[in-house]
Amino acid sequence: MNRMWTSQSISGKLMRMTLLVGGVSLLLAYISFLIYDLYNLRQQLMMSMSAEANIVGANSVSALEFDDRQAAENTLSALRNSPQIRAAVIVRPDGTEFARYMRDPASHLQLNEHLTLSETEHFWTKGRDILLGSRIRFQGGWVGSVYILAETSGVARSIERFGLISAGILLVCFAIALLSTATIRHLVSDPLTDLARTAQIVTRERDYSVRAKIPPSSDELSFLVESFNEMLGEIQTRDRALEASRAELEQRVEERTAELSATNKELEAFSYSVAHDLRGPLQHINNIGFLLQHSVSQGLNDEGRMLVDRLLEGSKRMSGLIDDLLNLSRASSHPLHRRPIDLSHIVETIASRLEAEKDGRDVRFEVARGAHVFADEGLMQVVLENLIGNAWKYTSKADSALIQFGFSDEAGETIFFVRDNGAGFNPRYADRLFRPFQRLHSQSEFVGTGVGLATAYRIITRHAGKIWARGDVDKGATFYFTVPYSEK
Repeated sequence: MNRMWTSQSISGKLMRMTLLVGGVSLLLAYISFLIYDLYNLRQQLMMSMSAEANIVGANSVSALEFDDRQAAENTLSALRNSPQIRAAVIVRPDGTEFARYMRDPASHLQLNEHLTLSETEHFWTKGRDILLGSRIRFQGGWVGSVYILAETSGVARSIERFGLISAGILLVCFAIALLSTATIRHLVSDPLTDLARTAQIVTRERDYSVRAKIPPSSDELSFLVESFNEMLGEIQTRDRALEASRAELEQRVEERTAELSATNKELEAFSYSVAHDLRGPLQHINNIGFLLQHSVSQGLNDEGRMLVDRLLEGSKRMSGLIDDLLNLSRASSHPLHRRPIDLSHIVETIASRLEAEKDGRDVRFEVARGAHVFADEGLMQVVLENLIGNAWKYTSKADSALIQFGFSDEAGETIFFVRDNGAGFNPRYADRLFRPFQRLHSQSEFVGTGVGLATAYRIITRHAGKIWARGDVDKGATFYFTVPYSEK
């Protein structure tokens, strides 16, 4: 039943609802009129029987007083003029039958009902017949009772005639309701159907130029369709403006991207050129300082030798900065040549080199085996040299240094890490770690350029990975990174 209603269109639902409501209303009215008419006809019959009983009783007083049965039967015989009365009986006060009338002599009236002492009149229903009992009163007392039996076939025939007439009226009213429903459907459901069809076209095709047909009537439905069309017009205007803005924005983005790309290439070329061109003069400075330090140092006083040492130290720092700048430029511009590489082997090589230079430091390396990635080997070498080198540098003041390299699988992704127990960093400034020339420690504490972690960040990002760090002051630091294993 629910499926029948939900699968119907609005016009179908409207027709069904109107016919259902109209049909039920007409049927209830029809039944109500039948019941009311039946009640009225029955009441009229009972009033007629009561009047007949009073007339018979008044005309039978003398017969009862003088015990004249013939006179009583003559009085009862007048009831044959009432075709609905089938039988009548006059009873003495002691309950014995005094006189009788039968419309059909072959019929028999079995009188089983009697008036009580407190009743003056009472009606009984005997199948389709009605039995009336009424006292015959004379001079303040009662001298007998009269019982009249009437049939209700006349009432039934009247009801049948009324039912046929009412049924005809019911059919006419139902036909009028059907025609009214069809008219209402065209006036209400057709505009709604057209509105729904237009909305469907707009939703599927994103075409805001279509419009729903406005109904000729000036009512709420017409106002709804007009408002819908106005909304489509506003959406169409905004859509066109949005398309124009999007096209303009895309063009500006392309222009800015091209400008930014050209600027980045110029900056990379400039930094590479500067770093490369500085190597020659810096090497001359280095050579002169070396000669001063080893050849003519006997002719220098203490201050002169100190200045030569500072010269060589600054030259060394400058050389490191140039190397870092070249690595940073290479991290952005160097083409990726991916192949399977063993990170564990690279870390072991770096650790062996550093252990050869530990100069009495207590440093222990723990390197997990089997760390494989599909990446550019040269660039990943730079990443690990920076991360392991940082761990080596920032554990220089620890009594017993521990540097660990390992990996773990989390949610289907391999996460590599480099952990140390060195100086650590303030986690509030963790976002500055991977910015070029941003350092969290002074030069007097730990020497450095602030370029290494920025270079590692660029390399990992170019491999579509992520890099981040966790740590705390004097509690060490851990650097994590991921490199998606992909041959694309």
